[in-house]
Parts: sequence; structure tokens; C-alpha cells
Amino acid sequence: MYSLDAIDPRGTPISNPGPGRQVRWLTMKAIAPNPNQPRQVFDEESIGELAESIRQCGLLQPVTVRALEAGRYELISGARRMAACKLLGMTRIDAIVMSASAKESALLALIENLQREDLHFFEEAEGYASVIERFKLSQEELASRIGRSQSTVANKLRLLRLSPAVRDMLRRHQLTERHARSLLRLPEEADRLKAVTQAAARNLNVQQTEALIAQMLDKQRRQPPVQRKVIALMRDHRIYINAIRNIIQQMKASGITADYTLQDMGDHIEMKVIMPRKRC
Repeated sequence: MYSLDAIDPRGTPISNPGPGRQVRWLTMKAIAPNPNQPRQVFDEESIGELAESIRQCGLLQPVTVRALEAGRYELISGARRMAACKLLGMTRIDAIVMSASAKESALLALIENLQREDLHFFEEAEGYASVIERFKLSQEELASRIGRSQSTVANKLRLLRLSPAVRDMLRRHQLTERHARSLLRLPEEADRLKAVTQAAARNLNVQQTEALIAQMLDKQRRQPPVQRKVIALMRDHRIYINAIRNIIQQMKASGITADYTLQDMGDHIEMKVIMPRKRC
């Protein structure tokens, strides 16, 4: 146990926690959050319980940081402990200072969170994707660094094919990773939203959700090919944009000074049509 009272307030090392590591008594203002922290949601009740434990027993495990420029540090692990200590009004915390690169810091933060059972599967997948993109790692390299199989990493990353809207529904209704995986069988976004909405509203378990998806796929297979093609085309927003453009061209040809603006907003497209008001 590292007692808060036993740490030298001047920040000098008091023990030898490992090669290239020192335990120091740091101001929390000097510690920046880890930009690669996989955990995005912290349960307030559990933070409160941890704060009460620290108040009664002290901080049993220091947080881990890496040194940046003079007097500044970046948190590697211990975000929950930091939050709990701040809740108690503490301004300093004992921290293990490691010699670590940005890549090592990101991997250590990911590994620490993977060792906790309450990390959400989307947070885990987003953590994998962030580290792979930022540090140009292959799936195989990441898997070997964090002690996972390549297939495990690949399966987690597949979950990110689900749209933000579908992910939000899964999170809000506390549906499982197996629910999420089953939705990947549906190729269309509208069908995925329909399935997850029904699963949430009817409180379907995984087996029931898979049966629902199987029914939806079977119904689609039984549709005539022409009908399936028409439905697919109707879901393509470009069809409607082109239709509006054609109407505006016809209006211009008839002498009406109509025009439009088109803006891609990421999750939706805004199209504004401008035409003169008819004068009597």
C-alpha cells in the first residue's frame, strides 16, 4: 500500500517500483488526461464508491503517468482513481512516473482497461481502431501487443461497421455484443435500425433477435429481384437529389429563376431550394 501521508511532498522518489520508474507526489493539475483512453463512460456511482474507499483506506495503487515537458505529465492508467480523488477534493496524488512513448502509453492504457470487465465492447473496439490508426499498426501487431488473438481484434473492429445511430440504440438499451454481431448480417442501415428498435422494445434476447433477423433476411430473399432492386434504389439519397435538380432545371427552362444549395453535413445532407414567390 502507498499511503498518501508517507509520500515526500517535494516529489522525490520514495521507492523503486521498477526499472525506469519512480513514485512521486504530483499535483493533479500537472497531469493531462490520456488522449487514447478507451473508456468514454465512467459510472458515477462506482466513482463515488471508489472515492469512499480511498477516503477510508487511502490510495492503494498509484496512478501511472509519463513525463512530458518540464513539470507536465500525461496519464497512462488510473483515470477512475484520478476522478475519485478529485471528488474527494484532493489536489495531489501519488503517481508512478514511467519512461514511455506515446505509443507505449496508448497500449498500456488499452491493456489496463481490457483487464477490467466493465469496459463496453464498443469502447474496446474504438480503442483498437484508435491505436491502429494513430500508430499505423496491423491487426496482428496490435493483437500481439495486448495479448489477444488476431481474430478477436478483427471481430471487435467489425462492430464499428454499425452506424452511430445503431450503436447508440445498443448502448442505451444495454444490448449485448452478440446482439450487435447479429445486426451485421443485415446489409442495409434501415433494416439494422428496424431490428435493433424491435429488439429493444420487445426486450428480445440474442436468440430471439437472431430469429427476427433471419425472418427479415428470408422475407428479402423471397422478394422478386426487380422489387429488391427498386427498394435498394429508393434508399439511395442520390436518386432524390437528382430528381430535385431535374425539377429545378425544368423550372429554369420555363423562365422561373429557381436555384438550390447542397451541403454534406456528415450524417445527413441539407438541400435548400430557392424560388421567387408568385406575384399577383
